[in-house]
Parts: sequence; C-alpha cells; structure tokens
Amino acid sequence: MENKTLFDKYLEIEKELYPIKDFLEENREIDKYKTLYKGFITMLSPLIFKPDILFLGINPGQGAFIENRNNNIEAPPIRLFDPKVKTELDWYKDGNARGFSENNKWHAHKWYETKQRINNRFVANMIDVLYKVSQLLFPDKISENDEEPFWFKSFGQNIMFTNLYPVATKDTKDLNKLFSYFSKEQKIFTHFGFSKPVKKWDIQRSFIRNIEKTVKLVQPKVIVCIGTQAFNDFTYTTTKKNKKVFRGEKGDFPVIGFNRSGNWSNLTKDIATAIFDNMK
Repeated sequence: MENKTLFDKYLEIEKELYPIKDFLEENREIDKYKTLYKGFITMLSPLIFKPDILFLGINPGQGAFIENRNNNIEAPPIRLFDPKVKTELDWYKDGNARGFSENNKWHAHKWYETKQRINNRFVANMIDVLYKVSQLLFPDKISENDEEPFWFKSFGQNIMFTNLYPVATKDTKDLNKLFSYFSKEQKIFTHFGFSKPVKKWDIQRSFIRNIEKTVKLVQPKVIVCIGTQAFNDFTYTTTKKNKKVFRGEKGDFPVIGFNRSGNWSNLTKDIATAIFDNMK
C-alpha cells in the first residue's frame, strides 16, 4: 500500500474523533473537565502498514501535560497524526526510558543504554520486551551493550503504538469519570449516533470502533494490549485479574494481553514469548 493512501485513510479514521477533541478544548475550564482532562493524543509511533506488532494501551497518561506545565504552557497537549512530520516510537525518545535530573540539569539517555538509571519503569519494561522478542527472532545474533542494536532498523522500525482512547488523564479512574460525563453530553452522544443519553460503555465502544478500523487498515501480525482493561475492552471480554499473560483474537488478528499491576518486570519474557508465537 502506498503511504499516501495509507495516511489518507488513517486520517479519515482519526478525524472522526476531532469533534470530541474540540468539545474538550471548548469546555476544559469547566470544573468537572478541568480536573480530569490532560490532553488529546493519538498516534505514539509512525503509521505502518503490516507492522510486526501493534501495541494498544488504554489511554495516554498525564506525562505530556506535566511536561507542558513545567515549560509554562498551561494548555493540555494536543498531538494529532501529521503525515508531514517524521515520528518515532514514543519509547525510543531520549530520556523516556532512562534519564535523571541532577543539579537542575536533565541527563537523557538513549533507550538502548540499558545500564543507565531508569526514568520510566513502564517504558523500560517495554524496551525489555522488545529486546526479548528480538532474541527469539534472531537467536544467532547478539546485541552489543549500550549500542544501537542491530535489529533497530528492521524489526525495531516496524512497531506501532497507540491507545484505545486518545483522551489523556491522570489514571483510568479519571478516564472512566470522563466517559460517564460523555454519555450524558448531547454533543458527544449525538456525534456517536445516539439520540439520547447512553451508558458509559456505549461511549467506550464508539472509541474502540475507530481502533478496529485502524487495525483493519494497517493489518498487524499481532496486537498486544497493555494491561487487563485494554485487553478486556478491545476484545469485549472479561479476563480474570489473577491471570498474568493471556491470549485471544479479534477478527483475523491474534491478540495478546498482560496484567501490568504491581511490578510486572518479571513478565517480560513470557510476554515476548507470546508475541513471538503469534508473529510466525
């Protein structure tokens, strides 16, 4: 598929959610939204046709919002897909996985400098998953320590990452509050095709349908849902919380999920194995 066609088709999908963004921007000073709404962020990686892995999180956190505030920008961040701007997988950004502040100076490390101090445990774990998948894909090759790994320009550049819901919040509790408000806001529920207030899940499912369209467009080898709720929402299932790594499917696509509660760094090998098994 030509990139122009891919980009145009994806933009048609993403633009269906712009009225939600506009509503939040128009109402972000209203008390009930001001405390919950932390930005509107869509794609967190390049848009790729037939990626090896499509990672799906639940929603963006408040990290970019805090970054704006630290830079004296009061507005919540708005980050939309722009085919004219070269993007990279969010986890590869300098300082995201590893970095530290000392004497009022920020020291940002490369994502592959794995011996350096961890800045974001979640991102560091996800980088660890990628390393372990690469070891299964290329068992006869070894990446050198603290150097850009040999697989970066092949497998490493064929990974997508987005979220089921593009609305950034502090946590999922706040996200669910927003969904409850949305279900009663006429501009929101009529935009999604409802004639009267609906249940919170109806609003969530309307967002998920956009992700389903994206999946059909890009056709990933495997989808990895980051967290139990992301897996349950995307697959319309209920998975027991005591499970650690779980597998399912959505249409023609295999779906992996994992429980990221607590310290789940010991799960990275199991997650990588489940991914590799479904990439074949």
